[in-house]
Amino acid sequence: MLARVDAPAADVLIVGSSRSGVALDPLTLQSILQGETAGNPTVERMAMGNITLRSSHALLDTYLVRRGAPEIVLLEASFMTPRTVTRLAPAAKGQASEHYLFGRDVNLMTFGQLLTQPAVAMPYTEAENLATVWRLRLRGTILRAGALVYQFAKAPFEDWSFSRCGYDEITREATWPKDFSFTYGDFKPEAGLPELIAALRTELATLSKDRTLKDWQVNLPTDQDYPYDIDQTYREGEMAYLTGMARMAAQRGAQVIVLPMPLYGYAIDPDDMVALENALPDSARIFDLYAQIGMEFNDFWYDDAHLEKHPTALLTTALMAEHVVEILGPGAR
Repeated sequence: MLARVDAPAADVLIVGSSRSGVALDPLTLQSILQGETAGNPTVERMAMGNITLRSSHALLDTYLVRRGAPEIVLLEASFMTPRTVTRLAPAAKGQASEHYLFGRDVNLMTFGQLLTQPAVAMPYTEAENLATVWRLRLRGTILRAGALVYQFAKAPFEDWSFSRCGYDEITREATWPKDFSFTYGDFKPEAGLPELIAALRTELATLSKDRTLKDWQVNLPTDQDYPYDIDQTYREGEMAYLTGMARMAAQRGAQVIVLPMPLYGYAIDPDDMVALENALPDSARIFDLYAQIGMEFNDFWYDDAHLEKHPTALLTTALMAEHVVEILGPGAR
C-alpha cells in the first residue's frame, strides 16, 4: 500500500525486514523529528518479516516511481552469520531454490521487475549462470501471471488501486506475533532528544541488573567477528540488491543511510564494513545502530535476531532520530 498509494513521498522512508521493523518505530521517529526540527517531517516504514532483498528492491522502485523520492531513505543491511545459515539449513532440505526466490516476491513485483531482477536473492540459490537466470525469471513471470489471474477470479470487480491509508493499518506486520509487532502511536517525547536518550540508557542499565538471560543469550558464539561471505553466491546477490537500492535512491536525490543489523552476540567483521562502504555510492552513509546502543545492552533482545520493543526499540529510534536531525536540519519541510 505504501509503495503504490497516491500521495507525496514521506520525508523519511525505512526499508527493511522485521529487524528494522522492530528496532525503528515510524510514528515515534516522526514524533521526535517533529519536535526537533522547525518543519513537520513525515516518516514511513516498508518492513516485512522474512522479506527478500529482491522484494525490497521492487518495493522501493515502485515507491520512487509512484510517489517520488524521500529526503532520506534508511536501508537495512542484514548480514548473514554462521548461526543464520545453520538455522535455515534444515528448511532448505528438499526445497528448490525458487522457493527462496519467489516465496514472498510474487505479489510485490511487476512483470518488468521480475524480468529485470537478478536471480540471486536468498541463500541456497544456484550459481547465477545465464541459463539459470532466465529459467528463474520465466518461472517468476509465470507465477506472477497466475497470481494476477487468481486475484481477478476471486474478486473481479475489486479496486486494486490504493488510497492513502491510516498508520494504524500500515505500521503493523500481520504475520508477526502480537507481542512482537508494535507501534507506539501517539508517543510524544517530554524532553529534548539528548535528555530522552540519556533517560532510556539509564532505564536499560537499571533493568539489566535484574534480568535473567535465556540459554541462547548465555551460550554466545566464540568467534563474534564473523566473515560475511558465508555463501559467495548469496553475498554477490545481496550486495547487488543493496547497492542497487542505494544508487536508485541517491540518483533521485535522496540521502541514503545504510543500517547494518547483525544477530545477537555478533559484531560485523571490520573488513566487511570497509567492503560495504566501498560498494555504496559516495553520498551514502553507514550508521552502525547496534554499536550505538552499546554492547552492555545486548541482553535486551526478543530473540537472537530481533530487539525487544521497550525500552530498547525506543532507544534505537531516538538514536536514529539524532542522526536524521543532522541531515534534515532546522529547515525540514
